[in-house]
Amino acid sequence: MKLFILRHAIAEELVSDDFDRRLTVEGRARCRRVVRHFARCFEPPTIIFSSPLVRARQTARIAARLLDLPVRRCDALKPGGDAFEWLKNQPCQDLMVVGHEPDLSRLACRFLGLSKMVLSFKKSGFALLEGEPGAGELRWLLTPKWLVNSGSGQR
Repeated sequence: MKLFILRHAIAEELVSDDFDRRLTVEGRARCRRVVRHFARCFEPPTIIFSSPLVRARQTARIAARLLDLPVRRCDALKPGGDAFEWLKNQPCQDLMVVGHEPDLSRLACRFLGLSKMVLSFKKSGFALLEGEPGAGELRWLLTPKWLVNSGSGQR
């Protein structure tokens, strides 16, 4: 399995309802830059699964447009969901998930067979994990700053 993990982009501060928080202008722009650089450097997956929360769905839609991929809603990716159990039963072997912290770190560590959380994702951070869920390998974990700067020739 190839599992691409993308944390949602920068969103509005919490006002009343966490579910409805939208991406900021800066968040949308950074997400587009990150995904464009990703598309230049890596082979994309075949489908994107997104948390039902607005900021994750907006991030997934940006990625889907730029990568020409379908997006499916996945309740297991909402905060507190059990995305690992869902992933183990997923027939698709080449996918991207868009969600939230600390759930994405938990998913990545469980995919790698780790009992402790040793990874974390910045907003618009990206990772590729490969192998069988529970015994996978980390191929790369990139911050949005690295992705944006490496795409513009800066370091």
